[in-house]
Amino acid sequence: MKMSNAWMVWLVSAGLLATAACGGESNEEVDAGVETGDDTGGDYAEEPDFAAQYDMRFNAFAFERGTPGFSLNSPLEYFLDQDLDYPVVVLVELREIDTEAGTLQVRGGAGLKTNTAGEYVWDEEVEEPEAAAGTIAANGDFEATLPLLSFVATVESGGDINKTVIPIRDLAIDAKIQADAAGENPVINDGMLSGFVLLSEIEGVGLTIVPGQEPLALTQLFGGPESVNYDYDEDGENDAWQLSATFSAQQTVIVE
Repeated sequence: MKMSNAWMVWLVSAGLLATAACGGESNEEVDAGVETGDDTGGDYAEEPDFAAQYDMRFNAFAFERGTPGFSLNSPLEYFLDQDLDYPVVVLVELREIDTEAGTLQVRGGAGLKTNTAGEYVWDEEVEEPEAAAGTIAANGDFEATLPLLSFVATVESGGDINKTVIPIRDLAIDAKIQADAAGENPVINDGMLSGFVLLSEIEGVGLTIVPGQEPLALTQLFGGPESVNYDYDEDGENDAWQLSATFSAQQTVIVE
């Protein structure tokens, strides 16, 4: 039996409040995986006849243990549920796939559900994602670094809609797209991500979960301003959080 949205929002907010109170750290073990639809794991070809392009959507995302943001994994798993009215949607376009040349173009960013099940659009309220050149092998191993990926959490509760944008800079993707011999039914399982959240870009930004309560500071959810662990602008002082995470993705339709 599914819990009501209101009850689940309460549980998520309670978890985030505990996270903030503990300075963003948690010892909770989190399962990063979710069901990925009909993929069976045994039907993937070693070197598929890939199509020139695919539209994909994250269906799992989890920060690695020891990285800032690890304690957000349980809330993230909940908000990735596409049955919600306002789920977290991260879209990835793979374009100009050419395994002979070993090249492709990758674009990723925040999306929104449409009124048609399984179709999504880019979120126009955030910076438009740029395509980045990447490399791809015949077996589907690919790498690319996106200049920016905007991660958007939208929470509806009590009639209020609150949107929080988390910009992730220099997002490096190291993953493998798998498909059957004809290049159909593509999936990405256990891909790796690494990137940077700049203190200056989330300082003063809060995440509202329950109307009437003070927003939770994003800086606290990453461990507090004093926990920044990377000198992004190379001025001798740490000013960003270096993040690492795993993700999985399934095929979808992006409507331009």
